[in-house]
Parts: sequence; structure tokens; C-alpha cells
Amino acid sequence: MIDFSRAELIDFTTHFVGNKGLGEVLEINPDQVEFLDDFTKETLLQYLVSSFKTDIYYQFKSKNELSFHDVHSYVSELFGNRADFIEYSKKFAQHLYDQSMHPKIKGGEFYTCYFKDCVVDGELCDAIGIFKTENKDTYLKVNDQFQIECDNGINVKKLDKGCLIFNTEKDKGYKVSVIDNNNKIAECSLYWLEDFLNVKLKENAYYHTTNFIDTCVGFCEEILTEENNVSKENQMMMLNKSVSYFKEKDKVNVNEFEKEVLAEPEVVNSFKEYRKDFTERMGLTSVDEFDVSATAVKKNQKHMRSIVKLDKNFHVYIHARHDYVERGFDEEKGLKYYKLYFVNEE
Repeated sequence: MIDFSRAELIDFTTHFVGNKGLGEVLEINPDQVEFLDDFTKETLLQYLVSSFKTDIYYQFKSKNELSFHDVHSYVSELFGNRADFIEYSKKFAQHLYDQSMHPKIKGGEFYTCYFKDCVVDGELCDAIGIFKTENKDTYLKVNDQFQIECDNGINVKKLDKGCLIFNTEKDKGYKVSVIDNNNKIAECSLYWLEDFLNVKLKENAYYHTTNFIDTCVGFCEEILTEENNVSKENQMMMLNKSVSYFKEKDKVNVNEFEKEVLAEPEVVNSFKEYRKDFTERMGLTSVDEFDVSATAVKKNQKHMRSIVKLDKNFHVYIHARHDYVERGFDEEKGLKYYKLYFVNEE
């Protein structure tokens, strides 16, 4: 949990980072920003930090000993020498500019902040904030003569990209929180996380819950298939039982999960083999007991929905009572069919 109720914005500067690959400019502001009033400063503070509320934390990957021109190195140096804040904000901007090579990456304002007295998971510490705005909204304003004026500006309810690095767990790559709400383009979706920040998920409850859910989904989609003589109904039943397990438990015990959800010995053995292969293939850390992250369950639940997709005409969502579903083949029409039983129509 991140608490900024007692935090203070000490240092703030803004630059403009264009798309280097398209020949756009990098505009560096040599000075810190002076706020016109306290309301503007407080509005900016809330805009920058209000979206960071989850238990999803990252950490910097191991340092490359041959390179000190990365966010990890700059952050470590800045925490020890805040007097050079402006110079490090320029280094952050230059580093992002150097990563902005894909033609679909948008240019935008780039902000660097230094926060004092933040609270992260009960610990009081300073934090460095790095943010970028890429989208503008059109807004209307009524002037003193009651005329309507139109302009473009930043929507303070929508933070495009952000990163908070807390001055804690330095030996583990710091505790980092990341937001990227403008990553819909596949080719450049990782440039903020991978190319610029170079971070990975911390191995906490969110990490383990997400990985185990991914394993369950992959097992159902790749192994529990009709090609392996597993009906679609049984595949969906397994997904639903998995969802219920995660919703009902505070802690996952893999042996318990296998007994309660998978049940049949041959299915358990297949799952063990798949999990081992999936973990090695994806380079994950595997543990047999971990706390359940409600955030991870909610975030990944859409991938565990039991959906029957019938050609391009119908999608059938099945949440429970698979015994109320029948599948068959109509000889006269030469088509497959599903028959659904129910008590009340809502």
C-alpha cells in the first residue's frame, strides 16, 4: 500500500522528449519549475501519485557493470546526492529519448520529481518519480465575457506513464511501482518497462499468483483439449474450479490445489509436468506455497472465463453448473449443438 498523505513534493522539473527515430527534438529545461500557487502544486501532486494503489511492485534488474547510463544507476546516485537533481533529470530525459526509436512512440512532456516522506507498505522513505504525458484532451473554458474558448491540455484523471522508485530495498533493486496506460501498440508496449526502466516484477504474492494463474490457463488451453480426449465442458469446469479456489483462499498450497481442483491422479501428473515445463520455458521462479494476491486474481480473471465460442455467431459464458450443459450433434442439420438448462431467466 502506498500512502502520500504526508508526502511533500520537493523538486520538480519538466522536459520534452520527442521521438528520436522520427527526428523529433529533445527539449531540456535548465531550471526547476516554480509553481504559481499551492493549488496548482497540490493538483499536480495528486495527478502524479493517485493512480499508484496496488500491490504490484517491480525491481531493477541486475546492473550491467559495463554501463552506468541507465535509470538504476542514476537513481542510486540521485538518492545520495539530491543537490544534483536537475542534472539527473536531464540524464533520465536523455536516456528515454535514446529509447524512443519506434515510429509509433509518441513524444510528450517528461517530468522528474523528488518526494519526501512517502509511506510504502508501512515504511517511511523518500521517492523519485518519473512520468511522461503522451495524450492531450480537448477542453472548453468560459471566459470573463461568457464566451466559449477551446484548448488542449492534460487530463488530470489520466496518467499515461509513471514510475515511483522508493528508497528502500536498495540491495534488491529498490521497490518500484510502474504505470503504463498507453501501451496498446504491441511493437512498442515494452519500451517503458524494458527499454527505459529495465525492471522486472518482484517475487511477491502478485508475482506468484499471476504465474500460477497463467500456468492453470495454459494447462487448460494446451493440455485439456478435445485432441487429448477432454471435452470442452470438462475444460471449462476446471477453469471455474480454479477461479473459485483463488477467490476462496488467502494462501495457495499447490498440493492442496491439485487434490481439490484437479482431483484425478492422471490429471495431477499431467499438471505437474506442464507446470515444470512452463516454469522453465518462461524463466519463472516456482514455489509450492504463497499468499494469494486479490489484485492478481481480479486482473487475470478475464483470462480464466469459461467461454464457448461458436463460429462467429455466439459466445456462451458458463460460470458454474456444467451438469446443466449438454453437447450433441444434430444428424438432420449436420451441425453440433449445445443445450442449456435453467430455472429462471433474468
